[in-house]
Amino acid sequence: MQEERNVGFGKWLLKITESYAVFIIIGMPLSLVPAGWLGLSEEMFFNLRMFFMLLGPVYLTLIVKIMLTLLAAVKGRTKDVARETRGVLFIVTALLLFANLSSAGTISDLTAGHIQGKGLRVLEKSRRYSLKGKRFLNVFLPVCFYLLMLELLTLLICIVIFAPLSQPASYGFIFSIALTGLLLLLVPLILSLISGYQGDRKAHAEKRAREKQKAAQSDTLVLETDPTRRKRYLRLPKILALLVCPGTFLICLAILAATRDSQALPAVWLLRQPVLVVMATAMFSFIPLLMYWMNCSGTSLVQRVYLAQGQLHYTGYSGSMEERVEFVFTLLQLEGCHVGKRSICIRGQFNKKTKDAYGSHRKGPFTKTLHLPRTFPPEQEQVLVEFLRAKMEQTR
Repeated sequence: MQEERNVGFGKWLLKITESYAVFIIIGMPLSLVPAGWLGLSEEMFFNLRMFFMLLGPVYLTLIVKIMLTLLAAVKGRTKDVARETRGVLFIVTALLLFANLSSAGTISDLTAGHIQGKGLRVLEKSRRYSLKGKRFLNVFLPVCFYLLMLELLTLLICIVIFAPLSQPASYGFIFSIALTGLLLLLVPLILSLISGYQGDRKAHAEKRAREKQKAAQSDTLVLETDPTRRKRYLRLPKILALLVCPGTFLICLAILAATRDSQALPAVWLLRQPVLVVMATAMFSFIPLLMYWMNCSGTSLVQRVYLAQGQLHYTGYSGSMEERVEFVFTLLQLEGCHVGKRSICIRGQFNKKTKDAYGSHRKGPFTKTLHLPRTFPPEQEQVLVEFLRAKMEQTR
């Protein structure tokens, strides 16, 4: 093994010597070329020749590396660079976070640092899931790194030869280097976050499937959302948020634009006032309607009801990954129920159990009204309604 290493080192040293010999041989005749032909002074031309002989092999190596990486990607023979460099990227991100926190002087800075720290922990946990965009990163990471080295070397050469650099050239170098560095750091982190999110989502879905299978084996009836009924259920909030609200705003805007030149007339002025009110209402209603749509979408997606031995357990969760909170409402005493057009309202006393990344918590008994979206299959919904009616008769 040691002999192979020595042979490999000797070959590498021989290649470097040959490369520098070639560039020195080419650089020496360049001194015979008049500097005026290139529009450079003698000092500039001398510095350029020195950099050509010193950094020429480095430039050639970086360019060849980029070409070989792209050719290997075309042939499908790329190395697993993404997996090997993820740890380095996390270390760099952690150092940047530490540098940011070292200058924190306000509560908002500390809060931002806490949020960033939680995000870093999420990224670190995402390493146990398969990396998304792995083939892309195996090409992107080395090519972007080589480009960054070329940009830095070019900046060094320009600073020495053409000092002082013009302001546009300086800004151009700074922008290109900063952009390449950000891409080199952010793209792998974003893909790691996506892989962690999707992997955690898949793992949680498998966990819920196991819970459902275990409940079915113990003769527990499990009620879940039907995709077709959920699609119909979400139609109303979707139309309100994306059509009615913006459409009303645009119609009012068109009316105001059409009557702009005649607003001095009393009748037109009186007409514009309610239009302005409706327009403002439509504008400020967009966010609440959007939140209502999101709430309906999330609740109808994650809800699940367990019916077993006269007990009702309503389960679901919110958030994802480290911020996921799972909850279970257990019905203790039913006080009333109502089957509405969009939801089934259950009022009574409940116990609530929540579980998150920091542990489990219990609360209750307390009185609450649960609103269950009517997205269950018709036969399951009928079973639930009959169960609630039987409960109501028992309480009487």
